Amino acid sequence: MIDPVGVSGNFFALNRAPAANLGIGVISGITRQGSYLDIAFTRLQWRPDFLRIVRGSVRRCFSQLHSRFRPFLILLSLASASCSTTWPEYERPPLDLPAVPAEPAKPLSIDRQWWKAFEDPALNALVDEALLHNWDLAKAAANVAEAKAAVATAKSLLSPRVDGVINAGSSQRQLTLGKSEKEFDDVVSTGAIGAAVSWEIDLWDRIRQMNDAALARFAATEHARNATTLSISTLVADTWFQLRILDAKLVVTRAAAANLKSVTELEFRRWKAEVGTELAYIQSLAEFKATEARVPVIEEAVSQTELALKLLVGRSPRAIGEPVPRPSLQKRQGEDLPEGSMPTVPQTPREVDSILLLRRPDVASAELLLVAAHADVNSARAEFYPRLTLSLLAGFVASTSSAISGMPLFWEASAGLIGPIFDGGLVQSKVDSAEARQQKALAHYQYTVSLAFREVYQSLVQMDAGDRQFKSIQEELTVRKRSIVLAEKSYDAGRTSKFEVLSETVKALNSALLLADARFNQLSARSQYYKALGGGF
Repeated sequence: MIDPVGVSGNFFALNRAPAANLGIGVISGITRQGSYLDIAFTRLQWRPDFLRIVRGSVRRCFSQLHSRFRPFLILLSLASASCSTTWPEYERPPLDLPAVPAEPAKPLSIDRQWWKAFEDPALNALVDEALLHNWDLAKAAANVAEAKAAVATAKSLLSPRVDGVINAGSSQRQLTLGKSEKEFDDVVSTGAIGAAVSWEIDLWDRIRQMNDAALARFAATEHARNATTLSISTLVADTWFQLRILDAKLVVTRAAAANLKSVTELEFRRWKAEVGTELAYIQSLAEFKATEARVPVIEEAVSQTELALKLLVGRSPRAIGEPVPRPSLQKRQGEDLPEGSMPTVPQTPREVDSILLLRRPDVASAELLLVAAHADVNSARAEFYPRLTLSLLAGFVASTSSAISGMPLFWEASAGLIGPIFDGGLVQSKVDSAEARQQKALAHYQYTVSLAFREVYQSLVQMDAGDRQFKSIQEELTVRKRSIVLAEKSYDAGRTSKFEVLSETVKALNSALLLADARFNQLSARSQYYKALGGGF
């Protein structure tokens, strides 16, 4: 900023043209104290030759700057080159990864749109909708925008800063030194307009390290957004699988309840006709009511799953209450489950690829945060070294003092070197804090890598267990159906009671419901496997 009553007179490039020719003000006087000039300015009256005079003054100013400061600039360049330092480069920490085969097979690859492997058009549409409207993805995108702005902030520190300066003031001094008797005790007004340039020379790469840290965090937020995309698509897939399995359970349970209702009505007629017994009727009625009671529970689960799915895909509050459109399921004769429009269980490899896992979005994000923490440590250590700042102030000044005519150009240039001598341990505490954050980032990275491998092995176990479970329950259900047929024949022959038939019917229903759960485990294990491998990112 310009002091209105104390601008360094050593840097004035005064143009002694008369005020009438310039036409830029009325000069009332000037007060000189040592090397300082007190300048006053009252009003501006533009003249056609004003711009020509200004351009000439600016050319003379920069010519003087170039000639006077050429040795200083050369010295500054040499100092910058000699003071530059090399900070430790980031190195990936050692990881105890599984051994790579001597002759590795074809690299494992995952399609970015892995959910299409389930061959379900409704699922494809829901995932596409979620990737457009999910609120967590919107927040992740905002985090990326925030990190991008932080990069621009850090980058701006590498460039000079230019500020506009406008200053005005008045002074009155009861001194005869440098004043005529007429100007004694007069009020002198001063005005100045110009620009101030400041620039910190990054001798020790402190600002550069800050910029590298911001860039690493920006890249980390992009990977975090990809990780959120992967999590959302997996959640949508698993929720959709759960909804379709609940639909299948509802179809099976309603069919079983309808069958038991017809059996109960038949036993009631047999009892009234004195062909059957009241016990057979009561047993049938109890099993029918027990099965019927399962329907509202499943219907509630369907509604809750629908609500969760609609929130995942980003439906508006108005659309939250609307049902999720989906193909209806019909259980055909001989089917264990209504397979008509159910998602297909894809064939997936049983492999663990270390290189693919290290590219997982969450793993890549964690490593980039470690890179940023490493740059933060270098930046904090650079604060032990002095900082070099260049400043330039230039502009035009006008005054009511008679000592200044027109609007002369002034400039002031300076260079400052400042470094810590005693700060009570402030810089060291910053270094310690940065190193602690680096250790925290290292632990987070190593944990994320371990978590990635655990999720892959876990999904492999789930796929194997789900496939074997589905096969076993399917075989059990086949046996249950055969048992129902034999129990009905035995009942018709009078060798067993109706309770035996009802018992086998309920057991077959329970097996069918377990088979539906096993199908969900198969589908979910595969979606988790795709997620564990990084989902193609």
